Amino acid sequence: MLTSFIVLLLVCLVAKTTAQYEVPEATVEAYYPKGFKVSIPDEEGIKLFAFHGKINEEMNGREAGTFSRDITKAKDGRWTFIDNSSKLKEGDILYYWTFVDYFDGERKLGYVKDDQSFTVKELLPKPGAVTTPQPSTPADPNVCNPTQTTINGKAACRGHLIFDSRFDQFGQNKDKFWTVERKFAGAPDYEFVMYDDSEKTLSVTNGHLVITPTLLDNIYGNNYVTSANGLDIGERCTGIRASAECYQRPQGWYIIPPVLSSQLSTKGKFSFKFGKIEVKAKLPKGDWLYPELYLNPEKEIYGPNYESGQIRIAYSAGNNMFNRRLEGGAILGNKAAARNYAIKVSDRNSPWADQFHTYTVLWEPERITLSVDGMVYGIIYPPERGFSSLTSNLQINYASRWKNTFAPLDEEMYILLGVGAGGHNFEDRSDGTKPWVNKEPISQKNFYKAKSSWLPTWGADSKLDIEYVKVWAL
Repeated sequence: MLTSFIVLLLVCLVAKTTAQYEVPEATVEAYYPKGFKVSIPDEEGIKLFAFHGKINEEMNGREAGTFSRDITKAKDGRWTFIDNSSKLKEGDILYYWTFVDYFDGERKLGYVKDDQSFTVKELLPKPGAVTTPQPSTPADPNVCNPTQTTINGKAACRGHLIFDSRFDQFGQNKDKFWTVERKFAGAPDYEFVMYDDSEKTLSVTNGHLVITPTLLDNIYGNNYVTSANGLDIGERCTGIRASAECYQRPQGWYIIPPVLSSQLSTKGKFSFKFGKIEVKAKLPKGDWLYPELYLNPEKEIYGPNYESGQIRIAYSAGNNMFNRRLEGGAILGNKAAARNYAIKVSDRNSPWADQFHTYTVLWEPERITLSVDGMVYGIIYPPERGFSSLTSNLQINYASRWKNTFAPLDEEMYILLGVGAGGHNFEDRSDGTKPWVNKEPISQKNFYKAKSSWLPTWGADSKLDIEYVKVWAL
């Protein structure tokens, strides 16, 4: 190969020069379902970039390798080698060396960076990948082929639509599929909310489910959150009876949650393990508001709260400084590291809450794929020894119970929809923009006292508008 011969000849010249130029460090990205990219930043003087590499086999000196290509033109500020056919997996090692033709203003010389390697730790969504991988082809409704999906503990049929909730008949089907929560919020997010089925916060408009948070004072009277009488949900409560989920009374620094919102779930009525869930929705705007589009464990067999995991279909806080960031993925525990480890992000220039989007989670036994409007933005794989191998790093209390590689994301989950406000979904900030500190007993009161700063941001768009929720078997 003439090009490789020329490159090797130039490399020999490098040894004879005393110039100080160094080849930039390469950035390597491995993609799902296949392909990888190796690139260096464009710098004045670079005239050519060459890449030579092998997968899982060390280079024999400066051999051409399995991959051998000269890149003669930079694009978008980088010199880039792209392979579209290799199917990599976590743990694979790419061994390589790179070469640069560099002109220093007087002469052009070749420079090499030897003995480089990259270990695949994560497969990224391939740039430009369109459409979420389908769990199966459309199935004959009269034929039931086996699948790994289960519904309420029973086997499902491959490719079948197993849950379809359009809300134009919500009034008739509400009790069949959904439970509207009536309780005070608590662990693990400690949001500053009381959930109820008030017509002020929960409605169906043009066939869409609409959840609109408001101040509790707007329903019960001015400064009711500090009322000595407290608030007792009584027999209507869907939480644990005779607990803070059903009755709260202000005392000293403690006040009743200042926000009234709605939340509903399929717990006890519909749960599934593995499948594809799709939610078309418009997310809420407004400071310290956020959508609750979750899959929660039907049975917390691994431990309470997030110790049994959670899958987030879509999350984007309503603040102007946050609402251009979409998050989705899995939460593995209560501590910050466990909350963030398996979360993927998609940033954009305009708020996600500006319009409707279709949010999709493809939950398979070996990975979770996240997409929005058919564009994949994140894939979650467990480490080789499972999520339980991350116990010390993520400070997980119950990971010793995670015997399977994909645990705790290997049990049936139910669907939860709602709108939250404040609480532990917002990490503490040092810039003074967040009016409460998460673990301070007075946090809820400080949030309420600061309402003159955040309440004006709540308006007509401070609502979660859901067109439909659908689930398919794999």
